[in-house]
Amino acid sequence: MRHHDHTRVLTSSGLIQGCIDNGVSSWKGIPYALPLADSSWFSPPQPVRQYENEYDATVYSGICPQRSLLRKKYSAACLTLNIWSPQADHKRRPVLFYIHGGSFTHGSGSESYYHGAYLSRTQDIVVVTCNYRLGIFGFLDFSLLNQEFSGNNGLRDVLTALAWVHDHIEDFGGDPQNVTVVGQSAGATLVSALVTMECARPFIAQAMMMSGGPTQLQSVETCRNTTKSFLENSGITREEQLLEQSIDDLIGLQKQFIHAHGMGAATFRITRDGDLVPQLPIAAAKHGQVKIPMLIGTTREEMGFMAIRPLARLIDVTSIIQKGLSQEDPKILRELEQAYDHEYGEHRSIPMMYSDLLFRVASMWFAQAASPHTNVWMYRFDFESRALRMNGMHAVHASDIPYLFGNFTPVAVRSLFALDRDKSAILAVADELQHDVVQFMRSGRLPWDVCTDHSAMGKCYDDSPWYEPMIHDHIAEIYAHTAYYRNSFAGIPL
Repeated sequence: MRHHDHTRVLTSSGLIQGCIDNGVSSWKGIPYALPLADSSWFSPPQPVRQYENEYDATVYSGICPQRSLLRKKYSAACLTLNIWSPQADHKRRPVLFYIHGGSFTHGSGSESYYHGAYLSRTQDIVVVTCNYRLGIFGFLDFSLLNQEFSGNNGLRDVLTALAWVHDHIEDFGGDPQNVTVVGQSAGATLVSALVTMECARPFIAQAMMMSGGPTQLQSVETCRNTTKSFLENSGITREEQLLEQSIDDLIGLQKQFIHAHGMGAATFRITRDGDLVPQLPIAAAKHGQVKIPMLIGTTREEMGFMAIRPLARLIDVTSIIQKGLSQEDPKILRELEQAYDHEYGEHRSIPMMYSDLLFRVASMWFAQAASPHTNVWMYRFDFESRALRMNGMHAVHASDIPYLFGNFTPVAVRSLFALDRDKSAILAVADELQHDVVQFMRSGRLPWDVCTDHSAMGKCYDDSPWYEPMIHDHIAEIYAHTAYYRNSFAGIPL
């Protein structure tokens, strides 16, 4: 059995014990909010004020409730975070605060491919990951049953975790004034909301969005209707009925509802509630509400999994796309289809069009809307491992995560690199991406052209990096005439 030395940190909330392994200190499962129990499953998080005795942070906590074949150990004490640091020496290193993705229904900060030890050791930074409530617990609003219940609880959880980091991270060797918030997929959508929120500004110095959808938020009315539909589908009419359900039962009801609701990955979303989230991100950015430097990007072929039919059926995005296009002029849609066929060919035109519709075009609009008020850089991750190239998925959604963290051996990602006997190109791309991200964390700047309100030039990561517009000019011009564009800048939810 491998020996781990212990490290103890005295914070204003109490003593916390972690481990030292291979030159990196880590503290796992630190509560930033009180355990969820009874009615608090659906209420705002209550920040931890004091730990009793010495808190043992040598193992991960349970995760937030979710349906998963791989993730089964969930707990009421799931509102926790994890920290990796070279040393708890008050050196005030830059802090990377990572928010996981998972369609707002699954995932956790303890996933092996998010482990921060490599980044912390090689880049001399502090890495933080966290859990937040998901699904019905995090993104429905049961206040119609009890006014003490609230919506946007997943977002509230992340905000509470950021406040904890601001208050305590210096004790772990981090700089509370230099926290870069990084989110991927649903985590990036959370980042797009956070950077527009006045209450989050003291906690964030820079922000990075990886494959996020700043248009994938909903109105209060949509959230209420979804909540009502869930209750009706579950046969729940009173608060007592909701609370007497076991967590297993609620997860089962959630699964049934997602299937019945017909919106798949878009069932749960952040709500523009007019209070915590006063505006949609693009409209807020246009009005000067984004005041920090940002790095925003996508993979080249986010929807490349559509080349694998079982995956395409499992992760059904067609309903999301069709709903999003329902307001468009058929003439505009024909122009888009013809432009993608011409640019990418018959076999790749639909995955590329869906990639742009769900991720890239809205990310570009967000960058352009914010550009008069702050510096925004864009990037695109184009590199393909041999396995991704051979199965036709190419640089698919989430394929850039191992390169950011430098974690290529966890079981969940290992198959992506199994055919690459020579991994020198893979490691070189990882080094390039990590160097840029850490430079951005330290300085708030990057060495390529910033976005403007009429251009979005970005860095493309591949065997050799290059720079080009994130979306071809003639395709971007067609999008500028869509209802999608008009509604996004006007702040009208999808």
